[in-house]
Amino acid sequence: MPSQPSRSQTTNRFPLPVVVGNDGSLWGQAALRWAAEHAWRTGAALDVWLWDRSTEVPDTVPANGGLNYITSSLPMLRVRVHESGTDPVRDLETAGRGSGLLVVGYRGHRASSLSLGEKVLPLVSRATCDTVVVRGRASAVRGDNRRVTALINGGEDDGPVLIRAAAIALGHRAAVRVLHAQPVPTTKDAVAADHQFVLDHATRQLEKLDRCPPHTVVLLHGQPHEAVARCTDTDLLVVGAGDQLPETGRCGTVTRTALHQAPCPVMVVHRPHVPEPWPAPTSDLARPGAAVRGPQSRQPAHASR
Repeated sequence: MPSQPSRSQTTNRFPLPVVVGNDGSLWGQAALRWAAEHAWRTGAALDVWLWDRSTEVPDTVPANGGLNYITSSLPMLRVRVHESGTDPVRDLETAGRGSGLLVVGYRGHRASSLSLGEKVLPLVSRATCDTVVVRGRASAVRGDNRRVTALINGGEDDGPVLIRAAAIALGHRAAVRVLHAQPVPTTKDAVAADHQFVLDHATRQLEKLDRCPPHTVVLLHGQPHEAVARCTDTDLLVVGAGDQLPETGRCGTVTRTALHQAPCPVMVVHRPHVPEPWPAPTSDLARPGAAVRGPQSRQPAHASR
């Protein structure tokens, strides 16, 4: 069982909830476990959105989406269960507007083992809160490496990426590795720019934080996609949304590469936004079996244990 959140990780104000989508698939279950443990560590409530069983959920999947893991391993976690409608992307996007983090698995029941689920990219592109896509090696999903990697490029996303990576590392008692890829010159006459200043600036940003986790900086001579492939010893790769455009809804090339190929869970950090109001959690605990009806419902299901 993960250690209970320390006093330094909690305040008088409840953190924003963690929202997770679960279709009952292998990676849906992995996303549920990842989100539950993260919510436990940060003192947040967990909002579980179960897929509409009339769409793509096999009959063999338990009706409660496999929430028995949470009730047995994390009995004091505040859990609220919702039933998604026929458009889970829209429902999760709506729920994410009042949350601190949105978590999904990288594929569902129908996607092949090598492909990204068809709902993942639209959800990541449309989400307004930071989004974690759980994928990669089992050791990374479990958090065995105790390392969070922040992939930066010297752009405007670097600040939010570093802040989020540091916060996750502190909550999970991990170290931060800041990684910046410098492409190799394509011609003999090309002169490689010194990108060390990008890492130096990142170091200064981390050291200005009230609490700074242990950290290292690495300059990789290669393409960004090579940096993604080398994250075999990290538990979470934190990236920015990149050149995301409102009219296209597409994330940047490096972000899409990470979502398709990273050997670990990926967090996509979106630009800061003002979350919508969410009902304040109470001391009551919601039984996982007591689902909140309706795709737009946000009222917690209260029941005593």
